[in-house]
Amino acid sequence: MTTSGEIRLDDGRRVAYLSWGKPEAPLVLALHGWLDNAESFRPLAAHLNGVHLVALDLPGHGHSSHKTTPYVFVDWLDDLYRITRAVGWQRFILLGHSLGALIGSAYAGVFPEQVSQLIMLEGMGPLSQPDHEVPGQIRRVLERRSRTALRRHPGFEEVAQAVAARCQVSDMQVDAARLIVQRNLEEREGRWHWRSDPALRERTPLRMSEGQALALLSAITAPVLLLRGEHGYPELAQQWAARGGAIAALECAMVPGGHHFHMEDPALTALHIEKFCRLR
Repeated sequence: MTTSGEIRLDDGRRVAYLSWGKPEAPLVLALHGWLDNAESFRPLAAHLNGVHLVALDLPGHGHSSHKTTPYVFVDWLDDLYRITRAVGWQRFILLGHSLGALIGSAYAGVFPEQVSQLIMLEGMGPLSQPDHEVPGQIRRVLERRSRTALRRHPGFEEVAQAVAARCQVSDMQVDAARLIVQRNLEEREGRWHWRSDPALRERTPLRMSEGQALALLSAITAPVLLLRGEHGYPELAQQWAARGGAIAALECAMVPGGHHFHMEDPALTALHIEKFCRLR
């Protein structure tokens, strides 16, 4: 059974969520990828037993409120901290996919007392950049920002067109894309428009240094599981080699499928998670 609801933050913003399982079971807090939403965890929820899975729509995504300020990486941590305080979640298993894995791994380093176990799907620590690239990165973002504000998507005549558009820019299967897209659409004046904040498509003006990223990973005290798709992001293998030693207790496994393998093979993904969390 699926439960939907929203969390009201102290600044008035709303954070929508979907949940599965009994509230008294161990809490698994799930964070989706960039331009995805809580529906991306629905296939996994059908196979993940013995937990209370709560999947958020991150700010600007799905049914959650948009922000009035740019989406800067460290602010995702602030938003997650506000969410946990608003609900009263003090300790939980943190599960993240892609952007959600980046957020989750950084959060587990900043608030290690809250995270009992960390599961990263296709993501390992925040994005970083060499110091000498910082001036150019900031300039490119600031120059593009005004142009982004002027662009408006014309919308789609049918939901199927939106699903096809999502499949064209990712390796997602049609059924998986349809789940995410349907939650991310709203009808206005006879056409279907994206709910997600257009500002999410802007690049971040400032990434962390690799040293800062490693410091966050080194501060994680929870056991960590990294699951990678066989046909997922190839740079994850490089990150595993470069960053794996920074995490004290790290396990890694490969799952058949692409970047959204948790939607393509949710049963096997759930089995890995259950074994790691000793839910069976």
